[in-house]
Amino acid sequence: MISTKEHCCGADMFFDEKKSNKKYRDYLKKGPPRITLEIINQIKSQKIQGKSLLDIGGGIGALQWWFLEMDGARTISIDASSSYLQQSQAHAKENNWDSKTQFIFGDYIEEHKRVNNPDYITLDKVVCCYPDFKEIIKISCTKANSCITLSYPMDDVISKIIFGMAILSTKLKRNLFRPYIHPVRKIRKTFEHCGYERISHKAVFPWHIETYRKIIDKKVYL
Repeated sequence: MISTKEHCCGADMFFDEKKSNKKYRDYLKKGPPRITLEIINQIKSQKIQGKSLLDIGGGIGALQWWFLEMDGARTISIDASSSYLQQSQAHAKENNWDSKTQFIFGDYIEEHKRVNNPDYITLDKVVCCYPDFKEIIKISCTKANSCITLSYPMDDVISKIIFGMAILSTKLKRNLFRPYIHPVRKIRKTFEHCGYERISHKAVFPWHIETYRKIIDKKVYL
């Protein structure tokens, strides 16, 4: 079985400089990609001004730049790809966002301990990059002060075929990184068990985009 450390090292190799450069060029030309836009559409119903965002697997930073443009106070990106992280750091510097941004390279399961609890957490196509989806969700539920928005793959037959081809590609390249399709029902149950309720959902094949909000105890003590 592949260890988390080996998996993250493989992710750093898979999401390389060539991929990050292309993603950044596409962002400058077209803006955020479709699934990221759906995440933005769900987050923007919440209060952004003065709030903080932890963007896990933040890539070139499209979600972070939107958040700061909406008067968000601070963003933190934790990413296992050094190339994507360097690209997003360069963009922050060019836009004078150095004081409002923080970039951490490494495995979120380990590195989350280095940051304070944020108001919002985003996991755009991240759950499918971890072999243990429950751990990453539970950590996020513990850290978020308000909402968690994520995108993750559907678990139907066609989606499994598509991801199977991606897995074959990484194996042929002798890369230890693997994408995963986790049971949708179990992902949703994990949020429920952690005290979160789903407040938004959209399906854009082959992805689910969902927002979960922490349930606040509304008991009145006399």
